[in-house]
Amino acid sequence: MPIKFHCSHCGKMVKAPDEAGGKRGRCPSCKESVYVPLPPDEDEAIPLAPIDDQQEKADARARAESSRAAAALDHEDRIPPEGAMPSRTPETAAAIPTVEAIADVGKLIERFVQAMSDSKLDHADRIANQLRTDRRRTKAAVQQLMLDEIPPASLGDIPPPLVKGFLKNLQGRL
Repeated sequence: MPIKFHCSHCGKMVKAPDEAGGKRGRCPSCKESVYVPLPPDEDEAIPLAPIDDQQEKADARARAESSRAAAALDHEDRIPPEGAMPSRTPETAAAIPTVEAIADVGKLIERFVQAMSDSKLDHADRIANQLRTDRRRTKAAVQQLMLDEIPPASLGDIPPPLVKGFLKNLQGRL
């Protein structure tokens, strides 16, 4: 059975004998030198790895937790006024971070990116200073945003590569 492949130069379909597999030859159409791939070996199928049920459950928990955190960020209504720090009381400062606190960090990061995009560098500096008060949570939120392929809807008018650049800038400031 001949080996069929497309020429990497002209794109035409080329048929070569099995013996030519793994060697170079000339395309009959454009006469350029092309690599003839090895013939497919139907007998040597790679078996699938067994499913690790514990890993699948851990992955599902991580996805659910990530979804809950993202939903909390998307549905957060309470945003501190520009230039103001989120209110902290002794009780809330000692408590485990709440979803509201995580959402505040997310909104401040979005404000930072928007300020950088609008060339409001002084405003972006003030926001970065606010975010420095909780570096651990800010770093985690920035890393999560950098992993996302699609930026948050509130930053939809800013090109994703620019958003990632602003996030890297913020990481450097922390």
